[in-house]
Amino acid sequence: MNDYFLYLHIMNFRKTIFIINGLFLSFLIYSCGKQIDINPEYENQILNFRQKRVNFLKSRIGYLNLVGLHWVQDGYSSIGSQANSDIVFPKKFPNDFGSITKTGDQIKIGFNQPVMLDSTIKVTEFSFPQDQLDHVFTWQSFEWFIIKRGGNYLLRLRDFENPFLEQPFKIPYFPIDKNWVIGGQYTPYPEKRKRTISNILGQQTDQESTGLIAFNYSGNNYQLETTIEDDKLSVIFMDATTGKETYQNGRTLYASNPDKNGNVILDFNKAFNFPCAFNDYTTCPVPPPKNRLDIAITAGEKSFR
Repeated sequence: MNDYFLYLHIMNFRKTIFIINGLFLSFLIYSCGKQIDINPEYENQILNFRQKRVNFLKSRIGYLNLVGLHWVQDGYSSIGSQANSDIVFPKKFPNDFGSITKTGDQIKIGFNQPVMLDSTIKVTEFSFPQDQLDHVFTWQSFEWFIIKRGGNYLLRLRDFENPFLEQPFKIPYFPIDKNWVIGGQYTPYPEKRKRTISNILGQQTDQESTGLIAFNYSGNNYQLETTIEDDKLSVIFMDATTGKETYQNGRTLYASNPDKNGNVILDFNKAFNFPCAFNDYTTCPVPPPKNRLDIAITAGEKSFR
């Protein structure tokens, strides 16, 4: 009888261990599939950052309202909605809407009906130097202006009633992970250096680089070359997720301002896509070889499409 009770005791003990192991395994599986123990204050900070990103992209100066990007050639180019126009505008425009002429250092735009210039006056014709590209033209829900990329000129067109703006818009993200908040060391160059950057149109432009950020992740050392954008230290980069989980031409990240010792914070949860990830009518840089990392940065924005 004693042996029998001993047997029951052993079996119950084994059963208990089995249940405990099963619960522990379930916990591990659950933990691997879900980010846990995130500070609510930090989580709210990232969620607010994401919402501001969406608000900007949907704003008047964002990228979701872009509906056209057209090369401005030397000489005369017709503008209209008919297919044989040199610059084809959307169907809401008249067949023969106007023209643009680029000669010497001047750009002249003419229209067959009045348009608003810089939201102040109506014009049917306007000329301006090629180095003064701050003028904006408006007609109905459309706005257009001239930009310069790699020595070439393009006409960029917005539609503030673009149907895409009415569609649900959600950027996919990696789970918030504080392991991707990494300290780095910023070393400025003695003098700013010029680097040649390609864009998705195949053009090359010179860009000022200001220094290097060195950081360590999982025992390995990495470096990213920086520029200044909106008075912030900025890096454009590719990593092992590029073209897979993330946009094929890389992402952008702002570093914190360096302290007196050059210490910075790289929060890859705030890594975000170039405008080209959302819209075809944009011109985005391609990260230089120096900023192409062999690690998978599984944080920040994923590919939108």
